[in-house]
Amino acid sequence: MMVFEKKKLGFTLLEIMVAIAVFSVGILGVYALVPMAILLGSENSDRFTAAQLALEGLEIVRNIRDSNWLEQNSNPSNLWNEGLDNCAAGCEVDYTTLQNIDPILTSYGAGRYLKIDSQGFFNYANGTSTEKFKRKITIANQAGALNISVGVEWSKKYPLLVLTEKLYDWR
Repeated sequence: MMVFEKKKLGFTLLEIMVAIAVFSVGILGVYALVPMAILLGSENSDRFTAAQLALEGLEIVRNIRDSNWLEQNSNPSNLWNEGLDNCAAGCEVDYTTLQNIDPILTSYGAGRYLKIDSQGFFNYANGTSTEKFKRKITIANQAGALNISVGVEWSKKYPLLVLTEKLYDWR
């Protein structure tokens, strides 16, 4: 008579412990990545905001130049670069200074933090201070051109984003 041995089915204790260890290492790896992903998302958001604030600074200067051109239609003695000649050391400006006149570029000094108002717009006049973003506009006059540089500070890791542009009196 033949005796058949029955194979035992199932896992040994050692196999279970190895599986738990591999699973634990995988889970810990994922948990280690989550804070880094959150930090990178926040840094990218700040970098995007800084880039948009710099673009807005360029647009404000363009707006002043274009308004000067329109004013020349009614008064030819107005200069195309009126109001843009005192920012060699740096200025700050935002759209909230508009009151049917050109925005006024004010001296930069130590630089103020931009504020966010209740509608989510950045300005210097009202709202909650960002305690993060500062914008400095520098304008250098050359014959028939303005060299515009807009710098935005927002972080110690990425201390300054600078956009430059050259505006001409091509009218």
